[in-house]
Amino acid sequence: MPARAVSITLLALIASAAVQGQPAIDSGRRNAIVKAIESVAPAVVTINVVEIQRQRVVDPFFSEFFGLFDVPRSRSQERAVESIGTGFLFDQQGHIFTNYHVLQDADAISSVTLADGRQLEVEFAGADERTDIAVLRAKGTELPFIPMGTAEDLMIGEWVIAIGNPFRTMIEDPQPSVSVGVVSANHRRVSRTVADGDRLYQDLIQTDAAINPGNSGGPLVNALGQVVGINTMIFSNTGGYQGLGFAIPIDRARRVAAEIIEFGRRREPWMGFRGEALDEIEAYSRQRLGLHAERGVLVTEILRTSPAYDAGLQLGDVILEINGKQVTHPREIDFINWDLFIGDPVKLVVDRQGQQVALRFKIAEIAR
Repeated sequence: MPARAVSITLLALIASAAVQGQPAIDSGRRNAIVKAIESVAPAVVTINVVEIQRQRVVDPFFSEFFGLFDVPRSRSQERAVESIGTGFLFDQQGHIFTNYHVLQDADAISSVTLADGRQLEVEFAGADERTDIAVLRAKGTELPFIPMGTAEDLMIGEWVIAIGNPFRTMIEDPQPSVSVGVVSANHRRVSRTVADGDRLYQDLIQTDAAINPGNSGGPLVNALGQVVGINTMIFSNTGGYQGLGFAIPIDRARRVAAEIIEFGRRREPWMGFRGEALDEIEAYSRQRLGLHAERGVLVTEILRTSPAYDAGLQLGDVILEINGKQVTHPREIDFINWDLFIGDPVKLVVDRQGQQVALRFKIAEIAR
């Protein structure tokens, strides 16, 4: 065969192989992550809120013409401060998850916008400050929503997707921003001093998917397109992303939302006692009280109408464990309590004069 014919045949084979390989390449590009993003992004919303800040300012006219009298005249001035957060629709009824801190200081919700640019009319359904979860209700039909997954079976190293609206004031189009990372840690316990210890920032999902200001309230999604968490906070020395993002597990958020939707609020769980950390009590005082435990929480107050009292808890008992979790500080007991719901079972392991005693009861709603 002439050399020219061989060359033409070889080129034809290469071209044919390239054409046949194109669908495979396209299929590889449209992987599970791309499909998950395409599925869930339409249900992510941008939440714009307005806070009216009031301040006293010195009247410049008075200062200019009457400055000799040293009697400053002030007037009240209002300033509208806008901020942004993220949310997502999670059911067919139009309910929207976001963080409580997105709405916390707002005087009004100025807009809630879908990724396709549609503005939704919403109403406030309720919120739980301690778990940092809020629920809005959108009016309308056939709204997109993200199916629920679970954080219980998340694997370290599993791919996850964070979707939100950081820096929306600098980007005019409504489509959300996407970042991809892995689950860095599960059931992460942060310091009990974070948020002054007033929020249940415990048992969190840690991810290295980039989370920035404005992402709060957005979904953390697995490769199946299921929401597994609500992006909530970052650890940063600069205020920007540094590789440490945290999300509230969707399992907890679902239970809070169910309470809000049914009762209009999160019913407050209650055990009915207070205590003091043993390691904050002087050794001499512990000896006088006849305490044998090395660490735990000493029961110093208990109400006679509480479920814990009915179960047999006594003053002077030292709480060692609650539902299998060791406790050494009253704030840790608060965190466990806030993560429980009315009717949930509780097992206390206490040290009573050197003997371990197990007490069982069910969580009740706090008496008001």
